[in-house]
Amino acid sequence: MATCYICGANKSRSLCQIPTGTIVRCLECGTVYRAAVITGAEYGQLYQSEVTMQTPFYLANKLAVDPKIEPMPTFARGLRRIGELRAPGRLLDLGCSYGAFMVLAESTGWNTSGVELSESTAKFAREERHLDIFTGTVEQAAYPDGHFDVITLWDVIEHFDDPAATLAEIHRIMAPGGILFVFTINQESLLTAVGHLLYQLSFRRWKHLMALFYDIHHNFFFSPRTITRFLKRSGFEVADIQFGAANVRRWRTVPISPLMIFGSDVIDFFSGVVNRRYRMFVYARKTTRGEL
Repeated sequence: MATCYICGANKSRSLCQIPTGTIVRCLECGTVYRAAVITGAEYGQLYQSEVTMQTPFYLANKLAVDPKIEPMPTFARGLRRIGELRAPGRLLDLGCSYGAFMVLAESTGWNTSGVELSESTAKFAREERHLDIFTGTVEQAAYPDGHFDVITLWDVIEHFDDPAATLAEIHRIMAPGGILFVFTINQESLLTAVGHLLYQLSFRRWKHLMALFYDIHHNFFFSPRTITRFLKRSGFEVADIQFGAANVRRWRTVPISPLMIFGSDVIDFFSGVVNRRYRMFVYARKTTRGEL
């Protein structure tokens, strides 16, 4: 059994086996994760690849300008709620890519910094967008204690290879009462449930959809319940969780059939009806350990 990276338990069960690995659920805390995580060293190699950083998902961030075209509307939605919870101050965007969110945040009064693994991406953000970017990990950046009012994780927490250790560092460098924002996938979404049902009905032979849900670059898959528990263990109290549609048209790094897009759109509609949408906007406030 794969030891849980969140709670340390060694009891888990397999959810699916796909070409990129085995996905399991911890029987103690309920977190879903990759049995053999992609490590920080492997990520370092991945994000130095020009091929990776020129895929449509990342290029959307590089080219982001129009407020009506993704990812800008999603960025704006998250930033609005952050502003309701904390007045503008120092903001760190961890995994900032080409810096599009930082540009938006600065336009509304935030003093931004970014951390990015990809050297070429960080260079673009510094030279073309004149942003303050550290190339490496947040641990390597060694920011002072209590330095940031807000730290944002846009499609990042699922990539960590040791999320408990990284959240401890985030807690250290965040100001008292600061806001941690996490944008990630909802493991309990209706779309995920339908995908697992089809996987089981095919006698575990139809693995294409599972490969989409459990992308090779992702290690952890949270639900509202498991992300709340994990953040509480890490010294954060969830203030709000909001939800958004899957919109699989954003998944342009893999072939997606028109039928699958149509099916996803239908499920997105019903996901809103039953409040089980695919994406989560999580807002959590830093507390002290004694308050938990």
